[in-house]
Amino acid sequence: MQKKADIKRILLIGIPMLLLAIGIKTLGSESRLLWFERNSPNSTHASFFLFSGDKERAFKVEENERVTVEWLPEIKKGSLQLSVKKPSSDEIITFRQKQTHSFTAEQNGKVKLLISGQDSRGKFEVRWSITSADS
Repeated sequence: MQKKADIKRILLIGIPMLLLAIGIKTLGSESRLLWFERNSPNSTHASFFLFSGDKERAFKVEENERVTVEWLPEIKKGSLQLSVKKPSSDEIITFRQKQTHSFTAEQNGKVKLLISGQDSRGKFEVRWSITSADS
């Protein structure tokens, strides 16, 4: 009878731990716990219980196109920031709070977005729009 009770305890503790482990992604110094992500052609959104590490996203632009990037973080704990790298430029724009920034692409290439978190809890959304110079 004692063996049945021990097996039940193991299952009651083991199954939730297994489900929790499935929700964790750990690669080197990066960790994501209960990470839910949604991407579209002009935005990325994620909510999470714990995020430490980096998430990258990029999109193409052409010379003279106007790019607007909107950063919408809602952080309950830790730190989170967005870095935006213009095409073929060493200039990096860093967002730490809710902010919108616009610039004109000086040449064809990719705009790179890097979301960096350190023991963060909450969610974020990054939206971008591209308009031609003729508009």
